[in-house]
Amino acid sequence: MTDLHELLTVIDDLSPDELEQVYRRVVQRRSPSYWLVPGSNLKAIQEIMRPVYEETATMSDEEIDSAIDEALSEVRRERKSASHNRD
Repeated sequence: MTDLHELLTVIDDLSPDELEQVYRRVVQRRSPSYWLVPGSNLKAIQEIMRPVYEETATMSDEEIDSAIDEALSEVRRERKSASHNRD
């Protein structure tokens, strides 16, 4: 990777069109991806997650971590199974 000074020097030498491309790339990279969930969906997500929140209120940190690990393993198994089914 080039150092920052070299990168800035190269940017200074860009044509207006090239500079516009760099600008668009920077804007795209800086835009927060967490705003992609529409507000109308947040209520539905909250309703779906309510039982989980209620259940975790009585669980220890270790139990919560274990449940998360189990859920991640299940998702990985499903993805692996789905990718094998497509072949």
